[in-house]
Amino acid sequence: MPALSQRLFRLAGTEFFRPLSRPSAPVYVDCADRLVAEAGEAARLPYRDAVAIVREVIAQHPDVILGDDEGAALRDIRQRAAVLFNRMLAAGWLEEQTLGLQDRWALISPGLRPLLRLLRHLAEDDAAELRTFADTLRSVCDTLSREGILDPLDRSGDDMRSTVTDLNQRLEHAIEQLHSVEKLVSIFEQRQRASSSPAETLQLFYTEFGQGQHMVCYDVLRRGGLLPRLQAARRMVADARDDTLCRQRLAEGLASHYSCDETESWQLAGDALLRLERALGGLHLRAEAIDARMAAFNRLSQHRYRYQTELRGRRPELVKALCDRLNNDHADQRFRDLADAPPAFIPRCPNVRIYFGTESLWRKRKPRAATNLSFSSGRASADDAEATLAAWRSRQRLALTPQRAAKLLERLIPEPSGHIASNAFSLANTDEVLDLLALAAYDHAPGSSGRIVRWSVSGPRRLHGLDPDKIPRDPHAEWLADRIDIERLPPSSRSR
Repeated sequence: MPALSQRLFRLAGTEFFRPLSRPSAPVYVDCADRLVAEAGEAARLPYRDAVAIVREVIAQHPDVILGDDEGAALRDIRQRAAVLFNRMLAAGWLEEQTLGLQDRWALISPGLRPLLRLLRHLAEDDAAELRTFADTLRSVCDTLSREGILDPLDRSGDDMRSTVTDLNQRLEHAIEQLHSVEKLVSIFEQRQRASSSPAETLQLFYTEFGQGQHMVCYDVLRRGGLLPRLQAARRMVADARDDTLCRQRLAEGLASHYSCDETESWQLAGDALLRLERALGGLHLRAEAIDARMAAFNRLSQHRYRYQTELRGRRPELVKALCDRLNNDHADQRFRDLADAPPAFIPRCPNVRIYFGTESLWRKRKPRAATNLSFSSGRASADDAEATLAAWRSRQRLALTPQRAAKLLERLIPEPSGHIASNAFSLANTDEVLDLLALAAYDHAPGSSGRIVRWSVSGPRRLHGLDPDKIPRDPHAEWLADRIDIERLPPSSRSR
C-alpha cells in the first residue's frame, strides 16, 4: 500500500495546506467556514456571493496582515477579496464553474469539508458530546457478548465483515472521545496556571474540575465495570484472530465486498481483527494516561494554592511594602545613624529576638547515616544468609501457582481438549502432588505457548460430600487423594 503522504497529496495536492501556514490563516479558515455554511448541501453558490462573503471576512479581521500575493498592496477591499478568492482556488479549497458570461459559480472542493471537520474538532471545548462515551463502549461490549457473534459456522462472510467494520468504527469514535477527556484536563491545567487568587484556584479545583463531564467519563470507565468487560472482549477477539476458519470467513466477506484476491483479503482480515484487538486493549492504556494527567493536575493545584497563599500572599506583600518604605525613608544613611531613631514597629509579644547577619541564614540539616541492609550486618552470619535464602526457595517451591497447574495439565492432556481422571495416572513425588492441588485450585493459566489454557475439575465429592466412605481415593506418591475428573476446555469455549 502506498504511503499516507503519497495518497494524500495525490488527491489534495501540495498547495492544499499552504493557507494554514500563512500569517493570514485566520482569514482563510473563517472564509472557508462561511462559504461551506452558505453553500449548504448544494456545495456551490454564485461567484458574486462568494466574493462578498470573502470581503466581509476580511473586514472582520483588520489586524491580520495579508501578503503581497494576497492583495496587501491594493487599497480597494473588493479587489483584495477577489485576489484572496483566487488564492483559495489555487489551493484547491474552491473550484470555479463557468456556465456563461454572466453565470459563474464557486464550488466547494470535496476535500474542504473533511478539513473543516478536523479544525472544528480541534477547536471543540464543549464536553456535551462526551455523554455518549459510556453508551458507545457498552454497545461494543453487548455486541461482542452475543452468542456466536464471531462464530464462522453460524455467520456468513458478509455478516462477519459488517460486524467487524462496525465495531472498529464505534471503537475509533470512543477512543476519540477518550482523547477529548484528556484535552479537557489539559484545558483545566491552562486555566489553573492563569488563576489570579487562591479563591479562584479552589473554585476551579473543587467545583468546576470535580463536577466536569470528564469526571463522569472517568467514573463510568473505572467504577462502571467497563474495563473488565473490555478485557474479556479483547480475549474473545484474540481467540477469533487465531482461529483460521474465522479469519477465512472474514476474508471471504472482504473479498466479495472489495473485489480483491484471496491473498489481499486474507491480509485485510488479519489487519481488521488486529486493529479491533488493539483498540479494545488501548482503552485501558488511555485510561491510565488520563489517571496520570489528573494526578498532575492535582499536584499543580496544590502547588498553585501554596504559591498564592504562602509565597505570594498578604503577609509577604506587607513585609515587602515595609522594606520598600524603610529603604525610601532612610536612603543614603548608615546603620549607626539609626541608633537613636524610633523603631518602625513595636512587636506585641515579649522577649522578641530578631535574627540578622549569619544567624539568619539557613542551616543545612545533617543527613542521617545510611542504614546497612546487607545480610552480613549486625549479628547475622553467612550461614544465616544461606538459611534465609534456602527458606525462600522452599517457600517458592511449595507455592500453589497457576503456572505449575498449566504445566501438569499440558503434560496430562497434550491435545487442545480432552478428559482424564486421577486414577488414570500416577504422581511420583511431592512436587507433582502440589501441581495436582494447584490444578484443583485454579481454572485457567497461561500455557507454554503464551495463550490462556482453561480447564474444569469435578469429582465424586460433590455428590457424596456428606458420606466420605463412598468417595474413591487414588494413591499418588506417599498420599491418598480424592478422585477427580479433569477436563481441558477447547479454545472455542473461551468466548462462551
